[in-house]
Amino acid sequence: MRIFKGKLIAVIAKIIAVTIAITTLSFFMLAAIGTGDTNIAIFLGVCILILAVAYLTNISIPLKFFAPGIMFLIAFVIVPMVFTLSMSGFKYQTGNMLSKEQAIETIDQQGTINDENQTSYDVILGYAGKKSTNVAILGSISKEEEGAAAGIYVKFDTVLGYLDGDKTKLAVLCTDTWGDSQYAFFLATPDKFTPLTEDKITSFDDNYVGLGTAGFKSFTKDELTSMLDQIPSMKFQYEGDYFVKLGSPVKGLFEASVNQSKLVYTYFMATANSYQILDPATVTKDSSGEALGAIGFKKYKSAQISKYADTIGNVRLTYSKPKPYFLGIETLPGGGSQYARVEVKIKNIQYDQKADTFTNVLTKAVYKDDGRGNYRNIKDKKDYLDPGWRQGVWFENFVNLFSEPKIREPLFQVFLWTIAFAVLTVVSQFALGLLVAIAMDKKIRGRNVYRSLMILPYAMPSIMSILIWGGMLDDNGAINSLLHIHINWLHEPTMAKVSVLLVNLWLGFPYFYLISSGSLQAIPKELAESASIDGANGRQIFRMITLPLLLRMLTPLLIASFAFNFNNFNIIYLLTGGGPSFSFGSIAGSTDILISYTYKLAFDTTVQDYGLASAISVVIFLIVAGISMYGIRKSKVLDDFA
Repeated sequence: MRIFKGKLIAVIAKIIAVTIAITTLSFFMLAAIGTGDTNIAIFLGVCILILAVAYLTNISIPLKFFAPGIMFLIAFVIVPMVFTLSMSGFKYQTGNMLSKEQAIETIDQQGTINDENQTSYDVILGYAGKKSTNVAILGSISKEEEGAAAGIYVKFDTVLGYLDGDKTKLAVLCTDTWGDSQYAFFLATPDKFTPLTEDKITSFDDNYVGLGTAGFKSFTKDELTSMLDQIPSMKFQYEGDYFVKLGSPVKGLFEASVNQSKLVYTYFMATANSYQILDPATVTKDSSGEALGAIGFKKYKSAQISKYADTIGNVRLTYSKPKPYFLGIETLPGGGSQYARVEVKIKNIQYDQKADTFTNVLTKAVYKDDGRGNYRNIKDKKDYLDPGWRQGVWFENFVNLFSEPKIREPLFQVFLWTIAFAVLTVVSQFALGLLVAIAMDKKIRGRNVYRSLMILPYAMPSIMSILIWGGMLDDNGAINSLLHIHINWLHEPTMAKVSVLLVNLWLGFPYFYLISSGSLQAIPKELAESASIDGANGRQIFRMITLPLLLRMLTPLLIASFAFNFNNFNIIYLLTGGGPSFSFGSIAGSTDILISYTYKLAFDTTVQDYGLASAISVVIFLIVAGISMYGIRKSKVLDDFA
C-alpha cells in the first residue's frame, strides 16, 4: 500500500504542509506543558495524532477531508460545551476563582495587619554579614524628650489670655522681672513669638509686670480655674527651638520657664532571624542623628536593590516584640530618598496544615473548610476568609435557578419574553420578507432598483444599524422630533419591547426576502397553473400550494433563525441594555433575554457568578436544542435525506 500517491511536486508539498502543521502544534503543546496547561497539551497532542493518521496514512480517505473540521469542532464547540457544563456544577464566582491551594497561599500571605499603633520606620536597606541575600535593615527610633533648656535659666512672670476676642487663640504676655533675658516683654502664641517694648504694654501691676497689650485680654479667675488641667500641656513659642511652659498660678500670674525639646535616637538592626539594639558608638549618623551605617551592616547599592526588588517585599524581619509581630518592607528607596519604609505587622492568621484550619491569633477564631469553597468561622457562619476557591456543588446552581426568589422571579419573566421575542421575530421577519418577495416577483417598473433597496438593511453592519436606531429612538431623537411626539421608546417596558421587535424586523426581513425569493423561483409554475385550471383562486393557491412548499423548504432556516434570535445578544445589549429594570437593584430588565441576563450575571454585577451563568447557558442550550429537534422532526425535513 502506497502512502504517498500522485505527482512528485504534490507529494512534496503535502509532506511540507503536514510537517509545518505538526511542528507548529508540537511547539504549542510543549509551551502548554511548560505553563502547566495539561488539558490544552492533551488536545494539541490529539490534533497531532489526527493529522498524522489522516495525511501520513491511507487508513481513511474521508478523514483527510474531515480532519480540519473535526479539530475545529472539538476546539470551538465541544470543549466550550464541556467546560460550560462542568463549570455549572461549581461555586465559581467573584471571590471563589482560585484553586484551594492558591487560596490557602493567598490567605496565608495576606493574613497580616498593622500593629495597634500603626508603627513604621524609615530605614536603610542592606544586608548583614557576607551574603547579600541576608536582607537586613538599619533603623533609628526617635523619641522626643523635653526638659529645661541647657544654659538658659530665665523665669518670666506671665499672664495667660487670648487674642482678638477669640478664646481659642491662646497667648501669654511675659515679663522678665529679674532682667535675665534680652526681652523685657514679649507676646507668645503656640506658633509665634513677638518681642515687645515697654511702650506697647497698656497696663502694669505693682511689681511692674505687664498685664495688657493691644489685642490681648487675660482670662478671668474663674476661667483659669476651669483650665487648670490643660495648662501643664500648653506650649508657647520662644526664640529658636525653645518654647515656654507655664508653672502653677499665683494670684492670677504664672511663672513661665524656657524649655527645649530634642530627639533622642535608639538604633537597631533587624534580619529575618534577629533584632538587636546597637551601641550608638558603632553607628554612622547624619547631621540630624539618623543612622546611615553600622558595623556588620552593608548598605545595598541601587543595582542590588533592583536585583532583589521582587523578593525583598516578601521578607519578614524580626521585631523587638515576639511573634506574631514582625517587620515588613513596604516601599523601597526611590524618588531621591535613600530610605526604605518598614511597618510593624502582626501575622494574625495562622494555617494548620494537619488540621486544615486557619486560626486568628488575636481573636482565637478558628476557620474551617465549609465544603463550599471558603474557610468559615466555626462559631459565626457569617464570618469567612477571602479569597475562596472553586468548589464543586453538583446541581446547586440549577436548584438556585428555581429556589432563589431573586433569581427565579426575573428568570421566569426573562424566559417568557425570550420565547416571545424569538417567535415574534421569526414570524414577523418571515412574513414581511415573504410579502416583499411576492411583490417583487411581479414584473413591475424599477424592480431591480427596489430589490437593491430591500437588501440595504442586510448589507449594513448590524452593530452600526442598531446604534443608529438607538439614537433615533432616544427621548430627544429624530423620530420624536420629526413626528412632534414624546414617546419613551427605550425606557418604558412595553415600548422598549416594541422597539426591539421593530428594529430587529428592519435588520432581519431582507434575509427572509432573499431566501423566499429563491424558494419561490424553485416552485414549479405548473402547480399554480393546474390549480388555477381546477378553479382555485390566488389566495387558495398561496395557502394550499405555495406556502406549504415554502415552509417545507425553509423550515431548517426558520429553526436556525429561531435559535439565532433566541440568543440574539447584540440587539438587546446595544439597543436597550436589557432595560428598563424590573425594579431598583434588579439585575434583569424588561427586554433582557436569557443570553443577556446570563451575561449580566457573569460580568455585569458586583459578584460575577460564572457558575450560575454556566447553569443558565446549559438550560439555554437544552431549550434551543429541544425546540430545534422537535421542529425538524415535525417538519420531516430529514426524511428527504433518508
